[in-house]
Amino acid sequence: MEYLGFVLFVLAGVSEAAMDKLQFHYDLSIFKNLKNQLFWNPQLSWKNKYKDSDPLKGEKFFLSKSLLVGFTDAWHLFKLLRTLFIFSGIYFLFTHCISQTNCLLYVIIARIIFGLSFTLFFRLFED
Repeated sequence: MEYLGFVLFVLAGVSEAAMDKLQFHYDLSIFKNLKNQLFWNPQLSWKNKYKDSDPLKGEKFFLSKSLLVGFTDAWHLFKLLRTLFIFSGIYFLFTHCISQTNCLLYVIIARIIFGLSFTLFFRLFED
C-alpha cells in the first residue's frame, strides 16, 4: 500500500509543475492552447473568484475566495490537488512504516519522486 503513497507524490509533483508552468511560463505552455482561457490564463483567471470578475463586488459564490478557491481557476485547482496528494501520500507512507529508518527512507524516496516528476512534467507542459 505504500506504493500508493509514492504514486500520490508523483501526482503532487505533476500538480506543482502545472502550477509553476501556469504562473511563470504560461505563454510558452500547452495551457495557452486550451479552450476557456478565463480558467487557464492566470492573467485573467485570478478574477474568477469575484462576482462579475470584480474584486469590489465580493465573492462570486460562498467561500470562492477561501475554502473553495480551488474550483475557480486552473492554478488554484492544481494547488488544491497538490496539497491533497501530499497529505494523502504522507498518510499512505507513514501508516506503513516499520521503523524510523524505514520512515526516513520513505521520506527521501518521496522527495526524489516528487522532484523528478516535477522536472519531467514541467518540461512536458511546454508548447
